[in-house]
Amino acid sequence: MTRTIGLLLVGLLLSMSASAHGPSRQKITETITINASAEWCREGPAVAGVALLKLATMLRTMLSGLSAPSWPLQEELALLDDLLALHAVRDPDRFTVRKVGWDDAPALAVPPMLVLPLVENAMKHGPAAGHRGEVEIAVTTSVDRVRIRVENPGSYTGPRPGGQGIDMVRRRLALIWDDTA
Repeated sequence: MTRTIGLLLVGLLLSMSASAHGPSRQKITETITINASAEWCREGPAVAGVALLKLATMLRTMLSGLSAPSWPLQEELALLDDLLALHAVRDPDRFTVRKVGWDDAPALAVPPMLVLPLVENAMKHGPAAGHRGEVEIAVTTSVDRVRIRVENPGSYTGPRPGGQGIDMVRRRLALIWDDTA
């Protein structure tokens, strides 16, 4: 059964990748889908089934953002919530989440899935790498800016050779806002 779920996820990935509009969005779907399907299917059919349902919800949300230049910040935060819940299916005791400023986040438009790779990186190099502890995602705003900070219990040692997550976000920010981001 877990092999079937894994194959379903890979099929879903291929169909999403074919409809993605650009390499950065394709990388997002590949990262989440391949990593998730490989790891969660190893945990057994019950965990894989729960994870598949959570992943399907995320993928539906992501599909709605593929053609949109922006979506509400609350939609981005809801997607991050879904991602964190998906990680909690596999590793419920490995991390806690602290959300700062989410309830007070303004009704701003942000590029879809911009923060998603940052949180995925924080999970991959924090709890998933064996660093137990708190993952914090803080949203702060000023008059004309929103700042989203992501911290994990791992230590940051600078960019990894071949790492793409943070670089992809930087490139997207530069394309959208030039040097003002």
